[in-house]
Amino acid sequence: MSSGGRVSGEGVLELLGRVLPRERVDHFAAQSGLPACALAAPSTFDEAAEVVRLARAERWKVVPVGNASKLGWARPPERCDLVLSSRNLRGITAYEPADGTLTALAGTPWSELVAATSARHHLSPEIPAAERASLGGVLAAGASGLDRLRHGPLRHQVLGMLALVADGTRVKSGGRVVKNVTGYDLHRLWCGSHGTLCFLLEATLRLYPAPAALAVLEARCASLAEGLARSHAPWRAGVQPLCVVLRGAQASFELAVVLAGRDEAVASELETARAALGPAELRLGDDARRARVELRECELASGAWPALVLACRPSRLASALERLGRVTNELGLSTRLLCHPLLASAAVELPGVEWSDEHVAALERGLVGDGLELRWRGLGVRTPPMRTPPAAAELMRRIKQSLDPEGLFARALP
Repeated sequence: MSSGGRVSGEGVLELLGRVLPRERVDHFAAQSGLPACALAAPSTFDEAAEVVRLARAERWKVVPVGNASKLGWARPPERCDLVLSSRNLRGITAYEPADGTLTALAGTPWSELVAATSARHHLSPEIPAAERASLGGVLAAGASGLDRLRHGPLRHQVLGMLALVADGTRVKSGGRVVKNVTGYDLHRLWCGSHGTLCFLLEATLRLYPAPAALAVLEARCASLAEGLARSHAPWRAGVQPLCVVLRGAQASFELAVVLAGRDEAVASELETARAALGPAELRLGDDARRARVELRECELASGAWPALVLACRPSRLASALERLGRVTNELGLSTRLLCHPLLASAAVELPGVEWSDEHVAALERGLVGDGLELRWRGLGVRTPPMRTPPAAAELMRRIKQSLDPEGLFARALP
């Protein structure tokens, strides 16, 4: 057993070769604040358990990943000896169309899950770059998608999970049916935990009926205030959209309202929405499907995740975005917004910015307060710590201590 000090990457690789075939041991290239280190990609649950037990015995610090496409969504750990990937744990283990449930291994590409279910069902969340994401990675990142307004956050889609905890034990939470009331809902806790509590092996998701009809209304808005006002108009008139997206900058914004469901329901809501929204272009059929894909992918239009996401109470969104405009103007930064007004959240692009500690600190100082939550992505070691209320931080610490007392999983909760 090691004494707990840092171990060389080659030393880790040598020890991994004792529990894994050589083709499932690799080098991890430095990215998102993580250093270059060893990578293990087991292909069975037993192999994964052996790796976790070895890491615990050697006192390595482990970072679980899927395909690492959302690795920058959380602060990097101070130390990482091993990246543990689920990329070789692939495959759909159960699909029950009549029940509307799907079970798959954690490394299964999200695009594969969509392809397998799309003929009869809608898989939520509807995320960008699905071909780069894995089931486990999406769950660990808590990546709610374009359709959250209709179907709720990602954790509401999870019926059950199977995971490895820090001692290498398999733990099951929930099940494979919608009506399941046995045990603790640990899967809700694991969802969005960013690899701090466990290594995900398998998950079961609920599915929704595939919509028979789709319509997209698009409107031009001359200001942010106009866009926010018009975005709420169909909702106040009784329409329940799949999503409402407002995007743009300065005096040019595009508002999109997506309606989906049964033919008669969409036809009825479309009439109400057009009257409430005012002048708008209507897209139907294949044109509407293309518009929906464009909206889903626009968060990654620049090739990288927007560095900052703002979230607040719906009543405070307008003032929060006004404050953002003032702060960025003072710093000489231009912004582009991708806003979900009915969810009171906005992804903020700052084109051309070379991020520095000073930029991050200045934005933090200018924006923090009044219930405004800042979520930073892709800044590596520059990512500010979460501003968690003391009571919540203490609860998170106790959960981490209970599930991972030796700190095997490198990322610590705030």
